[in-house]
Amino acid sequence: MVLRHLLELPTIMAKLKLDLEPDPAVTVIGISSHVHDYRLCWSINRSVGLELTRRRIDISEENNGILARYSAYDHVDESTQARYTLVNNHCGDGILLKEHRQADYFLVVDNELAESTPDLLDRVRKADFVLTAFPLPFEQLRAGHKLLL
Repeated sequence: MVLRHLLELPTIMAKLKLDLEPDPAVTVIGISSHVHDYRLCWSINRSVGLELTRRRIDISEENNGILARYSAYDHVDESTQARYTLVNNHCGDGILLKEHRQADYFLVVDNELAESTPDLLDRVRKADFVLTAFPLPFEQLRAGHKLLL
């Protein structure tokens, strides 16, 4: 009796649509360095000609009940309002992007700034305390959205 009743009900199918935001137009540079974030900022500021300053609120992430905080430094270009951001990948309680644990820091640069400074990667590599710097395609970062907070 119940089966017959179920067969008589009209079938209603819900349609779900996923709205995915397109990848932001940014260039990501992974940096290996064994110094504290404030020293690396000083060095990159001198080498690239920026004024990276620390954010008041760190990027935070909770894993297994432990809150990890990752420092971030920003510089906004006054003429274009484009942004440079240096993000620490390591803290005492975790790693922000685990698939790139070899990178100690990430420099996230708006594409318009990266295109207007074609030697940016070389300038970062020449900064004091930078052991190596390498480009990372944003679309290949599984958790790249964490760098944009």
